[in-house]
Amino acid sequence: MKSEDSFVLKDYFKAVIRGWKRIVIFMIIGGLCGMLISTFRSPLFETRAAIAVTIDYTRTGALSDIQEDQAMRGLGSVIDSDAVKELVVLRAHQAGYEIDRNSIAEMFTLEREDFRWFLRVRDSDPQRAADLANLWAQIAVETLDDGMEHAIIAAHLQQYLDSLEFCMQRQVDDGITENACEQYDFSYILEEVQSTAGEIRAQQQMSYGLMPALEFFLAENAPLNTAAVQGTRGVFVIAGAFLGLIMAALTPGRENL
Repeated sequence: MKSEDSFVLKDYFKAVIRGWKRIVIFMIIGGLCGMLISTFRSPLFETRAAIAVTIDYTRTGALSDIQEDQAMRGLGSVIDSDAVKELVVLRAHQAGYEIDRNSIAEMFTLEREDFRWFLRVRDSDPQRAADLANLWAQIAVETLDDGMEHAIIAAHLQQYLDSLEFCMQRQVDDGITENACEQYDFSYILEEVQSTAGEIRAQQQMSYGLMPALEFFLAENAPLNTAAVQGTRGVFVIAGAFLGLIMAALTPGRENL
């Protein structure tokens, strides 16, 4: 191969720079094409509901940042769970909205800010976006309430199990029983321990793993937002201009355009 036929990156960039007029024209054409494409797309409207979360530290004591984050992420996983979204699809159909899991994946976004979860919905119809965001929030709170009931029951059962195990340990160690335990014999305590442990597992499964000290409430309903999401057209214009830049750079052509 001749040296003059080899690709030299420095010379290539010099040629591209010399053809700056063509680059500008290509970028303008690309931007105009992006603007034209954006006119064929329906505007999007976004709204959001908010669920606020607090922790009852009188029940938990001091928690580390990691423990608080785990509790918050556990609650968020319930809001974003398949069970909640399946209910959203079902009730949306009952309300006359035809959506499925694929459209939910495109329209619904869950975001966290400190001790709040924001349930965002985008749609081409602002009323539909508000209705679906509020429906999502309502079902999420209902599901969280149900899970929290089971989490509290599991916590109470755990306290009962601890007391049973204490009685069992005292009897095994030295045969001495406390007043609270003396009315029960060893076989009864053992049966209660096994039964209670099984019930705790069942309640924990239905609790979605929620921390019983969590408290939450619907802090904001999703308002009707008739202002289209800004930046949608700008994204297409920038993308078109960028594609124009790439095309101009890949096809240097004549430098003295």
